[in-house]
Amino acid sequence: MDVEQTWLAQEPRFKEGVAIVTGGSGGIGREIALTLARAGSDVVLTYGRNRKAAEEVAGQITAMGRKAEVAGLAIQDAAGVSRFIDDVTSRHASLHSVVYASGPGLHMELIGDIDPVKWANVMAVDVNGCFNLVHATLPHVRKARGAYVAIITAAVERVPARDIQSAAPKAAIEMLMRGVAKEEGRNGVRANCVGPGWVAAGLGQQVIEQELTPEAVAMIKKSIPLRALGEARDIADAALFLLSSRARYITGQSLAVDGGMQI
Repeated sequence: MDVEQTWLAQEPRFKEGVAIVTGGSGGIGREIALTLARAGSDVVLTYGRNRKAAEEVAGQITAMGRKAEVAGLAIQDAAGVSRFIDDVTSRHASLHSVVYASGPGLHMELIGDIDPVKWANVMAVDVNGCFNLVHATLPHVRKARGAYVAIITAAVERVPARDIQSAAPKAAIEMLMRGVAKEEGRNGVRANCVGPGWVAAGLGQQVIEQELTPEAVAMIKKSIPLRALGEARDIADAALFLLSSRARYITGQSLAVDGGMQI
């Protein structure tokens, strides 16, 4: 066991209770769930449509000696989210960590080309979904003096071309997390965000493969100070840090994991 693995296995916040990772079947969500398990946490992960992928992640977690559960969840359904949280908390001692890694599938489009119905759906799934998760979990996270991490996007700091359907709802989610940090700090609750840049995983990977030419990808890499795309583990490591006791005095912050793209 190397030094990093030794530290992960000793994270004190994860000794009791469970972490919830929504979108745990996706590229970034799955890596966050696995990273939490390596750090000693039991994990409940949700999926939208891909149950098989979620079960594969759960299998990997149980192989580590941790407990794992999977649940289908329409996160925009407030009543459904409430029932899901009631079920989870009825079977676990505490809810120490909540990770919002969900989001609707998107295509890169100019603002003038976006259908209003599509826009409304994106906002309902992403913004309302994150609020539903916070609303249902907050009493339990407050009791555990736990922590939230929302996976947003580095694009919230820049006006993106053709990426507003990702950036706009994530900006609202960032403000929601800041609000939780402001109001719930007195109860020991922390709330932070991780903003991925161009990451070869999840939705980012889909965009790279389906909507960008090799030349466009090369230009993106050239524009990044570190001259490389990120990986899912880069986001997961940042999320783990913010959920861990090492970040006990950090709240209301957004950590861009983007290779320096915001500079």
